[in-house]
Amino acid sequence: MNRASGFSMIELMIVVVIISILAAIAIPSYRQYVLKGHRSEATRALQDIASRQENYYFSNNAYTSNLADLGANSSIAGAYFTVSIPSASSSDYQITATAQGTQTEDTGCTAFTLHRSGAKESSGTATTDVCWGGH
Repeated sequence: MNRASGFSMIELMIVVVIISILAAIAIPSYRQYVLKGHRSEATRALQDIASRQENYYFSNNAYTSNLADLGANSSIAGAYFTVSIPSASSSDYQITATAQGTQTEDTGCTAFTLHRSGAKESSGTATTDVCWGGH
């Protein structure tokens, strides 16, 4: 008796269902991983701006609220965050990175703030420690 070789339609459908289940689990997990990875760009940029602020202070005896004075712009954190200096004075400053575009899907950490004192804040559903790279 000759039997045709190959896969039956049932076997093929089982494979398709298994692949679909794996994709349904893997894709959202990967997306969250990517969003968390972008957080490091924001925190790195804030620390870079803080360093530039200190250099600026030594030359001008005051901090600036203008990113251009620091040789930077609002896109220093990449395409996923906008950086700004909402307040600066002769003795203090605050730097903020706010999520934009697809990064706003990361509801855990939508904004990061760094103060001159080194205090770190974040907004979103995650704790500040998690947003700034803690576990």
